[in-house]
Amino acid sequence: MPRVPKDSTGRPATWLARFACMLIGALAIGWLRPRLAERYRQLKVTTDMYALPSPEQTVAFSLGYRAALADLLFANVLVSYGLHFQERRRFEYVGRYLETINALDPKFRAPYRFSDTLLTLAPVAPRLEDYRKAREILERGLRELPDDGELWLTAGQYLAYLAPGRLTDANQKHEWRMSGARCLTRACELLGKDRNLPYQCITAATIFSREGNREAVIQFLERVLAVTDNEEIRALALGYLERTVGEQQREQAERQLERFRAVWKADLPFLSKDELLVLGPRTDPAYCAGRAQMREASCASSWRTWADQESAGRGAIQTWR
Repeated sequence: MPRVPKDSTGRPATWLARFACMLIGALAIGWLRPRLAERYRQLKVTTDMYALPSPEQTVAFSLGYRAALADLLFANVLVSYGLHFQERRRFEYVGRYLETINALDPKFRAPYRFSDTLLTLAPVAPRLEDYRKAREILERGLRELPDDGELWLTAGQYLAYLAPGRLTDANQKHEWRMSGARCLTRACELLGKDRNLPYQCITAATIFSREGNREAVIQFLERVLAVTDNEEIRALALGYLERTVGEQQREQAERQLERFRAVWKADLPFLSKDELLVLGPRTDPAYCAGRAQMREASCASSWRTWADQESAGRGAIQTWR
């Protein structure tokens, strides 16, 4: 009869017991896992929890690493937005997260640009307060980054086209559209790197036209004519201007543009248009010293004054305001 292995205390070895426990555990896991996995798939998250303190307290808790914490929170917001979209549920506190990010780093551009998407583009119908919160964040971004043409364009498109369709009050729709049109006007002044922006500027003029604001249409098109060098866009703007104010006024505006070009080419033709607008028109100090010459265009100290004096007595549209 074979001997049973014993340990140092003289008791039978426990390796058989250990093997039996492992076998029983594996069988238990194999039997329980499918049932637990099915129950896990049936579970759904229905509400979110906002774990951050107020924006002011978060700024204090950042210990000076405000930009780094803003980057971390924004990355988390983007990931969470994707997960909420996949799960087809509302991202409940995205507005509060964006407010905290804005407080941490007011010059952080990306949260402003994507705020309308994060707040209003969701698998469930957005609420009215979501649209208002998106406008609030965009307007803060415009205050913090007043020379960002792309941000002005984003805000203008949101206020003029995307949001008004969700509003029920006619007065609110009118106010939002006009605010959007003003943002688009500013975007057109700044231009930026978007090649399609001038075309969108021409299209945006229809907002003022639909709202019956004829003077705003004229001023808007004047600004487009003042800043663009694209002949196709200039032709579109002049054509729209003719439909708005008539052929005579269009021809006067075109003549004024040609006079500016003549002054430009005769003075500093090697400069770009933007550089020339910064320098201002050339004047003759000796000739312009007297009061009698103060109202002459050749003695103007700025292009706006030059346009006013060029237009005086002609009734021309002033395209260099």
